[in-house]
Amino acid sequence: MSYLVFCSSEIGALPFKIAKALNDRGVNTYYISLSGKVSGHDSTEYHFGSKCEDWDLSHMFSDFFCLPHKIDQVFYLPHKIINRLRIIKNRYHITHCFATGIKSYLLKRADIRYKYWSYGSDLDRHCFHPVFLSSYPLWVRPLLYLSFISVIRRNARRSICHSDSIMIAPYQTESLKRIYVNKKLFFLPHLIEVSDYEVLMQQKTESKSKVCKEIFAKHFFFSSSRHEWTGYFKNEPDLKGNDIILKAFEKYLSKSNNYDTKLIMIEKGTDSEASKSLARKLKISKYIFWIREMPRSEIQQFYQGATMCFGQFGTPVITYAALEPLANGNICASFYGKDTLNVPFYNEMPPIFNSKDPDEIANFMCEITSNNNLYSDLCYNSWKWTKKNCSEKRFVRSFQEVFEVVRN
Repeated sequence: MSYLVFCSSEIGALPFKIAKALNDRGVNTYYISLSGKVSGHDSTEYHFGSKCEDWDLSHMFSDFFCLPHKIDQVFYLPHKIINRLRIIKNRYHITHCFATGIKSYLLKRADIRYKYWSYGSDLDRHCFHPVFLSSYPLWVRPLLYLSFISVIRRNARRSICHSDSIMIAPYQTESLKRIYVNKKLFFLPHLIEVSDYEVLMQQKTESKSKVCKEIFAKHFFFSSSRHEWTGYFKNEPDLKGNDIILKAFEKYLSKSNNYDTKLIMIEKGTDSEASKSLARKLKISKYIFWIREMPRSEIQQFYQGATMCFGQFGTPVITYAALEPLANGNICASFYGKDTLNVPFYNEMPPIFNSKDPDEIANFMCEITSNNNLYSDLCYNSWKWTKKNCSEKRFVRSFQEVFEVVRN
């Protein structure tokens, strides 16, 4: 018996991380990515390095993709991929598969049953409408629209419909109903590395000292979300609500007079310049420190040393941007809405400050920076929740339990 983790979208190297955690815990698992170098950005190599693992079979498919990014979703060799998947199924005795990405339907063609994880854009965008068309000249849009309808949207829907069950976020229930009514659902917790609390506290002190010295501040807040909040993103599920972070920070500075504090943001995303422009308008540019995009291992120091972190404030969903700060013994403000009971989910909601109102967030920021006892309690509760719900041990156990159901 062997597991397979399959993806045609790497999603920040999370599928690879899942396969690695399973193998590290003695669960025989293989990994296939139809993304990576062929798409112009290998996020797995970016986050985990170029070491080749024996269980990573992605190289067996590298010769099937030879076209530039943005059109490789349309032009590839499905029949060859299917044949190779059949070989892998028999050679490595694949009995269970966890999949994500709009080429997952190929697994069904290869007689591999799978459970599907909707990572967001697949169900939110690819199944319905092409938001990318506005960036192309008018004359080419009809052709791209036809290719989207006939290939990308079709494959996205097939990947979901052909799965045994699907994992979605609570806000996606209505979109799923438009494609497949009464689809079976499952749930897996987020997979996060959680250190011992005593070790983490020492690391937090060191990280805060190091970062504050580099940015010339006594304290700092941190946001890791890419900047997608204006233009057509206002009406899209990929909305991050970065403008709310900036407005909350401006209000915090005026309420607290803690002008020795800075906000660190990552210069990543379509609307980075729009965020800089808003910061100038709010007259807080000199209190914002911009950093480059970096691997998760390097981001740890910002999660640890920040007074508080921000998640995202657009689409109501719990993301790693909100939970990774908690794992590092920190507090996070983010927005995940109120309705989480319509899909399988955590029994105990994470201790995230759940709001997208800049005034409410600013007041919370003032409260935690003026009450040391409250701050310490909240930090400990953050770590305790992730240790209980999202540790590698918890995830691997949950992963195995999901596949223990007898298959018809």
